[in-house]
Amino acid sequence: MWSVIALTVATFTVLLAARRILMVGSALVFSRYVAVGGLVAFTVTRDGDEHRVRFEVGGPGVFHNVTVHLFGADGIAPPAVRHTMAAGDAPIEWAFGLADATQAWVMVTWVRPYLQGVESEALAQRLAGGRLYEWRWYSETSRYVRTVIRFLARRWSWESLRELPLYGRWRRTSSNSETDLLGPGATAPPGI
Repeated sequence: MWSVIALTVATFTVLLAARRILMVGSALVFSRYVAVGGLVAFTVTRDGDEHRVRFEVGGPGVFHNVTVHLFGADGIAPPAVRHTMAAGDAPIEWAFGLADATQAWVMVTWVRPYLQGVESEALAQRLAGGRLYEWRWYSETSRYVRTVIRFLARRWSWESLRELPLYGRWRRTSSNSETDLLGPGATAPPGI
């Protein structure tokens, strides 16, 4: 009888400890996003053969080494590197002419403070398609697991997993229109 009670108390103690660890981990993740802060607005518009790129930041974050890259087109000089950008700074505006934009991409990269170091981030958009992509780094745990999977794939010749990316991937963003980015301003409040 006492062994059942002791087992029940031990189980509840372990569950409460696991819940507390999960709460602390969630608070750390949330505080990372709040402490780093910062929002970006990135648009690429087209008027005939003329393309316009605009990138600006807002919120409490400071962005360092902000650069704009153009891939798939030669001979067009990108704008100068911004060493720091914060809310209220003038946006990066860049206009260029490009007749064939079917294979061209515009990418903006920057670094922001993260804990004791910095973390690089990027946004990219194809000039012809208009979809917006963001770079997402894999966590350390995911990198270790992917390293083991690549090792096993090379040892037992699983062709599809031999070159599994280790560090990150481009992910299509869930919001790709200006109305999505307006938040509650795009939707009228419900009737009473």
